[in-house]
Amino acid sequence: MHSLSNFAFTRVLNEDPILKTLTLLGTVPVTATAATTATTEEKSPEVQSVILIIEKTHFATQSSESDITRRISELLSTGSNDIYHWWNAIILEGKAHDPDLKMTVISPATEAHISKYSRQERKMITETAEIYHKAILPWIESQPKSRIQWVYNILEGLKEQENILLRDNDPDTGFIVLPDSKWDKRTLSSLYLLAISMRSDIRSLRDLKPEHLPMLKNLRDKIMALVPVRFPGVASDEVRMFMHYHPSYYHFHVHVTHVSAQVPGSTVGQSHLLDTIIDNIENIDPDYYRKASIRFALGVNHPVYALIQGFQSVAQ
Repeated sequence: MHSLSNFAFTRVLNEDPILKTLTLLGTVPVTATAATTATTEEKSPEVQSVILIIEKTHFATQSSESDITRRISELLSTGSNDIYHWWNAIILEGKAHDPDLKMTVISPATEAHISKYSRQERKMITETAEIYHKAILPWIESQPKSRIQWVYNILEGLKEQENILLRDNDPDTGFIVLPDSKWDKRTLSSLYLLAISMRSDIRSLRDLKPEHLPMLKNLRDKIMALVPVRFPGVASDEVRMFMHYHPSYYHFHVHVTHVSAQVPGSTVGQSHLLDTIIDNIENIDPDYYRKASIRFALGVNHPVYALIQGFQSVAQ
């Protein structure tokens, strides 16, 4: 999909006024190439579902040419009080080097994608070690490898190689680092990188054991050395590294952000600092994550939520 000219709006999945994002569901015509891949028994659909994620980019301040005030065409007063005045503003068309919006397209979008990106209630729930091993782990193991084919495309050198900032090919302790798709690649205060392990046997922090400490420390130390060199102005003590639980995909990866960046999933109830993970395994209990009860926030549409609710209802 290279254009939005054929995008037909279906509905709004979500909007976040704090993060300045809007998520839309729509359809686009199936391309001739995609249509020819359908089997003779299954007629190819004429359209396919598409998710469009629109995000307001960070305001550029690097030069006078990108001064946002030069692009304001109209101010609409919304009120005033003493020395304070508020307006809505209409911005003129942006320039290629200073875009106003960042867009992500998921095409074709499955029902799982639609559920994930739809607005949903979030609940704090507790996953005991028993629930994980009896209910959650079998579900994780049942997930088709094709769902994370994009990860293997990067690791195997097939896609996004121009974005890789660091590659360590060691099969046990190696990883790659590249910009996260949510970062605009220019605003250092919102720096967001992704480190993906070369190993395919670690699905989440539940799998981590003492034998993985060299990999965890190698990743931490090399990223701490990389960021200040690759991104002058970001000091090593401004780098935050964490994992999500549950992660959005079950292949070991670490999120790397500027400590000031307000990014989804960096709050208590979803993120676990890499240094804390290392300390728990090294100094608290070698089997910490196999034994621990983990409490986290989860959307009610997530399959794990239903699995935990189902397990608890049967246990009662």
